[in-house]
Amino acid sequence: MPELSVSIVCHEGRERILGCLRSVFDTADGLDIEVIVVENASRDKSAEAIEREYPQVRLIRNEVQEGFSANHNKAMRLSRGEFVLLLNDDTIVHPGALRTLTEFMRAHPDAGAAGAMLVNPDGTVQYAGKAAPTILAAIMVSLGLHRLFPDNPVTASYYGKNAGLSEAGLPAPREVESVNGAAMILRKSALDKVGYLDSGFFLFCEDVDLSIRLREGGYKLYFVPAAKVTHIRGASTGGRRIVWIYHKSLFRFYGKHYGGRNFFIVNWLVYLGIAMRLVVYMIYGSVRKKNNGRTA
Repeated sequence: MPELSVSIVCHEGRERILGCLRSVFDTADGLDIEVIVVENASRDKSAEAIEREYPQVRLIRNEVQEGFSANHNKAMRLSRGEFVLLLNDDTIVHPGALRTLTEFMRAHPDAGAAGAMLVNPDGTVQYAGKAAPTILAAIMVSLGLHRLFPDNPVTASYYGKNAGLSEAGLPAPREVESVNGAAMILRKSALDKVGYLDSGFFLFCEDVDLSIRLREGGYKLYFVPAAKVTHIRGASTGGRRIVWIYHKSLFRFYGKHYGGRNFFIVNWLVYLGIAMRLVVYMIYGSVRKKNNGRTA
């Protein structure tokens, strides 16, 4: 039985998934791992490239595109490891990260999940463990106010921006309320107890939802700064469709975890957030069109 199963979902990004797989196998560091990739109905021959360059990968080929949660659930149910790592295809695993996460989970039997430190391609810290979203944080994120005021204390706490992390002098692992699904190691027995990802989330919020269910199931969640993973954020998403998918996930998340008047308030704020983002897209598109016309 492998020590660690790695679950990756890829779609329309052949070089991206090949780079991710290269980093996984190059940094296995003697671990007995299995890698399961769900190829999500790409048209760029990603599946053929994976089969050719990494025949040891267990490849699942989708006929039609499915959501993030449903695809990872397919891989996790096939996985044989004591632990399973959810990994985005737009990530590069740093040396030692896989062993660090695996050994941490083994040394902390109370841990249901743990997250790596995500860094940007330039090495700056991207993710330092999230708090569970409060109503105020939900409102600010829904309206996009966290982008206008990135250093406000409400969303700074939610996104873990006050952790004081840097590439040097990494702090010890710490308990968090939510783990980011871009590089999230899970205890398989905990999943069997609390359930897998909610496949009702096509994309976004599924990691926060699972984090809440793990904590409700009696498990602790941790952030492990010594395990570093580069995350090329946004490489596999974008466009107006993503705006709608994101807010649809917010509807589902708030409906599950917030009730009564709070859900009614946030519900309408989500609608307002969608409208605001679509207006921004329209203005941006109009400006681009005018600028292109001038340079033509």
